[in-house]
Amino acid sequence: MISTESADKTKYRAASAKKAGTAKKRISAKKRAAAKKKPYCWWALPLVCLALVIIAACALFCLNEYEAYGEFRQMKTEVLNQSFYDGTHIDGYDVSGCSLDEVRQFWTKSIETPLKQTGVAFTAGDESYFVSAEELGYTSDYLTVISQAWSSGRSGSLEEMARGIRARQTEGCTFEVSRKLFDPAMLREVTDSIAAKYTKEAVDAGITNFDFSKRQFTFSPEQEGSYVDAQKLYEQASDLLMAGGGIINVEVTPVHPAVTMESVSARYGMITQAVTKASTSSSDRLTNIRLACASINGTVLMPGATFSFNGTVGPRTEAKGYRVATVYQDGEVAEDFGGGICQVSTTLWNAAMKADCELVERHNHSIPVSYVDKGKDATVSYSSQDMKFKNTSSQPMCIVAYVSSSKRVIVEIYGLMPENGEYIKIEGKVTKTIPVPDPVYTRNPLLYSGQRVTTSEGRKGYKATTYRIYYSADDKEIRRETLCTSYYKESAPKIDYN
Repeated sequence: MISTESADKTKYRAASAKKAGTAKKRISAKKRAAAKKKPYCWWALPLVCLALVIIAACALFCLNEYEAYGEFRQMKTEVLNQSFYDGTHIDGYDVSGCSLDEVRQFWTKSIETPLKQTGVAFTAGDESYFVSAEELGYTSDYLTVISQAWSSGRSGSLEEMARGIRARQTEGCTFEVSRKLFDPAMLREVTDSIAAKYTKEAVDAGITNFDFSKRQFTFSPEQEGSYVDAQKLYEQASDLLMAGGGIINVEVTPVHPAVTMESVSARYGMITQAVTKASTSSSDRLTNIRLACASINGTVLMPGATFSFNGTVGPRTEAKGYRVATVYQDGEVAEDFGGGICQVSTTLWNAAMKADCELVERHNHSIPVSYVDKGKDATVSYSSQDMKFKNTSSQPMCIVAYVSSSKRVIVEIYGLMPENGEYIKIEGKVTKTIPVPDPVYTRNPLLYSGQRVTTSEGRKGYKATTYRIYYSADDKEIRRETLCTSYYKESAPKIDYN
């Protein structure tokens, strides 16, 4: 059984549907009537299409302009960025997004200042010297490179700058700082000065004086030296600076002297001496000999110097204390001031030749003398004949000359003694004897009739050769050399008669 309420609803719905159908029919009828009343416009369709195209184009243009403006704003923002562009690296540091001042301050404080303060410390014993890279001429173009990195990509059109920025973001852009860690010339000056400070020549022990009264040398002691290889020190410092600095222990090599006090004192002493007898000399002759010895005594003959007897003794005059004594003149016996000093020149010449001095000038007497072998004498005359010799050794020679209490003329030469105990002898050898010539007779009316008087004894003549002979310490002859030759003229006896 259907309720009254449901029946009412059914009736309402049917009535509404009927009214709706009636309304639709009315509207459709009105539309058809209106269509029959208005004519059809066929030309309006193209206009509508054109309008739609224009509207679409304008919309597209506006859209493109909007997008271009947005891109422009983005490029402008990128280009005008007041920091380093992305992808910018300086010496391996990524500075993207940092301001110019930030990078400069960082570089100055954290990189360049420490590099300037690096250096080399030289130590030698208790002393130490530090030299910084800044003191050695350190230079860096970091400010220039930072400015270049900042300016890079900030020139050209907006599009060019933007493209560069985007390329940098993907590919990166690297800048390198150039540095000169030190100036080689400045470093060389430092290392050379340090090497020079610790380089000192060794000093050999040597002669400081000769005490003629004691006949002894005094010596200066040897001094140790040291050496620093300047080139090696420079190379060490250079390598260390390139590696960031550090410490160098300066290698000081000791240098020992070649000659020590002990060795030099053993090598210096009396080289040789020569002795001649003057025991038969008169007091006047001995006075002359002593004066000549005093003039010679104390002479220091330097290497390469030549000794002159006449130049040292000077004129033999009465004013200087010389006395008249026997002399030999042209083969005859005479009296003159300074008689006897030829014994001093002879003794000195023999000592000098035994000391290996070079013979410069020497003359033999006209007749043989009693105090020395033939060929070993050396006469002097202030006006015409001198005796000279030269010190060809490397060391000074000191000459001591005196007359002993036993009336011996002694000349000693002190200096650097021959090595290995070697010594020298002087030998005079007669090479020819010339017989006494026949007498020479001279009539003397002061004599008694038949009387004969010999006024001069005849004498033989001689020729002699003088040798310098070198011996080893065990008395074996090493070599010999000819020093000079001598000729002592023969003389005929002289007889007066009546």
